Amino acid sequence: MPVLRPYLILDIRLLLGEALVIQSIRIIAVSFLLLLFCRSNAAQTPNPAANGPASQDSAGFYPGWTLGTRFEGSTSSDGKVFDLGTAAGYNFSHRFGIDLGIPYFFVGTPTTIKGKNPQAVSGTGLGDLGANVRFFLPGKSTNYASTIHLGAPTGDKSKGFSTGHATWNWSNHIEHGWGNFTPYIDGSVGNTVPDTHHFRRPFMTFGYNAAFEAGTEADAGPVSLSASAYDVAPWGTQTVVSRVFRCGSGAKCASAGKTTNRKNYLNSSVSTGDANLARDNGFNASAEFKPKALKNIDLEADYSRSVPLRLNTFSFGIALDIAGVLRSRASQSH
Repeated sequence: MPVLRPYLILDIRLLLGEALVIQSIRIIAVSFLLLLFCRSNAAQTPNPAANGPASQDSAGFYPGWTLGTRFEGSTSSDGKVFDLGTAAGYNFSHRFGIDLGIPYFFVGTPTTIKGKNPQAVSGTGLGDLGANVRFFLPGKSTNYASTIHLGAPTGDKSKGFSTGHATWNWSNHIEHGWGNFTPYIDGSVGNTVPDTHHFRRPFMTFGYNAAFEAGTEADAGPVSLSASAYDVAPWGTQTVVSRVFRCGSGAKCASAGKTTNRKNYLNSSVSTGDANLARDNGFNASAEFKPKALKNIDLEADYSRSVPLRLNTFSFGIALDIAGVLRSRASQSH
């Protein structure tokens, strides 16, 4: 998984279309109320709270119950994917924790699809229920984090919110700090290509793959900047489920046959092919802002360039650590 500026409200209206405006405004209103609730207490919070269920600092996870929400989205020429995610969990120690969450998607379809096939327009709905098992091992200058993610196919495959299969992903993160700079390497393996905060893909995949990312982060107080390069290396048969081209009502959501078209998700709800269908690589850039007066809020802006898809994607994220807010209120009442 705050305040959305006026130009973001206008962008969401244009990007999602009239049918989604009311729902988007509701989310913005709720986020704004949560921000006001947080602002009145964050300035007196005795200890910085973890930013969401998965967050940790050099001391590790915050022990106890966790609850967080995040509103994020990506926009590109291939479609717009927004989601509001909420997760709750429990950290058994500074090193080990679990959480459970589910996203609610808002998808805007490209004009080219709307014009050619109005029935294929996507929309809104719940995604797959997900569980995370997290492990964190800090060091004097090097930190290691590992997460096992399990997904249940609870989303609507016809809208591209699920692959229709149970999914898993094991990710690992290593970072080493040098002053204000922190180089890092990420590596993961699984049977689906997961979304990242840089790139909410206009499709989902089902098939074995390994993903890698390497970059560095520069921390300048409340603002941090990062740049990285990534590579997704699949193997075996791959299935791509489009989020921007809906399966017809009453129709079986299945591929018509194997394809080599990397952007067939703009023409068909489900596509199958060899490993090249899901192969990807490119680079990312990100800026994150953590207001000192609002220690439970994270604001983020991202850019991603996919070289094989020739796709530029701009993303944003607004996260609220609800558990941190509640801990702050509890500490003030004593």
